[in-house]
Amino acid sequence: MRDDIILKVESLKKYFPIRKGILQKVVGHVRAVDGVDFFIKEGETLGLVGESGCGKSTTGRCILRVYQPTEGQINFKLDEEFTDIVHAGRQEMGKIRKSIQMIFQDPFSSLDSRMSIRDIIAEPLKVNKIGSRKSRTERVEDLLQKVGLNKYQVNRYPHQFSGGQRQRVGIARALALNPELIVCDEPVSALDVSVQAQVLNLLEDLQQEFGFTYLFIAHDLSAVEHISDRVMVMYLGKIVEIARSKEIYQTPQHPYTEALLGSIPIGDPHSVKQRKPLPGDVPNPSDPPTGCNLHPRCPYNQDRCIESEPELIENQEGRYVSCHFADELQLSGFEELVRDAK
Repeated sequence: MRDDIILKVESLKKYFPIRKGILQKVVGHVRAVDGVDFFIKEGETLGLVGESGCGKSTTGRCILRVYQPTEGQINFKLDEEFTDIVHAGRQEMGKIRKSIQMIFQDPFSSLDSRMSIRDIIAEPLKVNKIGSRKSRTERVEDLLQKVGLNKYQVNRYPHQFSGGQRQRVGIARALALNPELIVCDEPVSALDVSVQAQVLNLLEDLQQEFGFTYLFIAHDLSAVEHISDRVMVMYLGKIVEIARSKEIYQTPQHPYTEALLGSIPIGDPHSVKQRKPLPGDVPNPSDPPTGCNLHPRCPYNQDRCIESEPELIENQEGRYVSCHFADELQLSGFEELVRDAK
């Protein structure tokens, strides 16, 4: 395993049981995450994109073991040695959770309305019995200033803050234990567009100052391009493409990536987007299609796509794609999908 890798996920699966009847008998499973492989390097931001319900947030929660994975391995570098989070004991998980924190999507529901900002941010320190009450308060005041708030706000409550300010409080709470890896679960999707850029810039500034590693989960590809070094594209519980951010946007190699690029809104009224929507609906994750998951909707599908499932392979240095015809297709990047209409 490479020295610069901080997290390596192998064959990760998370199936949720479907229960019916009075006895709640299991009649099937929702394959939320279905055999995912990827790694994150120290100090980088890895973006994870895909439409709602594809398994992005479930993947992030499996990494923190909020959800117990069904199968697979999640190896995290702890004290220069890799520990499998899936099979870690209670004591090991206590250490791991100090080094991996999460920023949640909804700043309104992720903060306890009955707790002051001081208690919310200091809670991780208190749970882990770090410092005295006075030192914890000093740490909270310092963190508030780091995220762009004022230390005199420590005695206020969440309802006294705007959405963007609440998310800053959530970021401060995630930083309290000096983590190495932060899972950002759509941290700007619930915010106004004007506030989203401020929060993204804050996350970038904190990364430069402290060297954090981010797994940045989002469905907004423009936000992911802004902050990510590499991007993973997910569809129906599987990773279909991984590449550097610019490569994903300029030269996509998977048809689903091309369709996502066509869905990015543009702000120039003189430009026209050449959209390439996929026909039909997303298949049921409890009964996925045979072969390639995308083949019922893919405009480039052939018989081979129905018969066999493509593997996620490295077809160029640092580029991974799960498509039988990745080397043959001529797909359009974001700039090619936009043309001047003047």
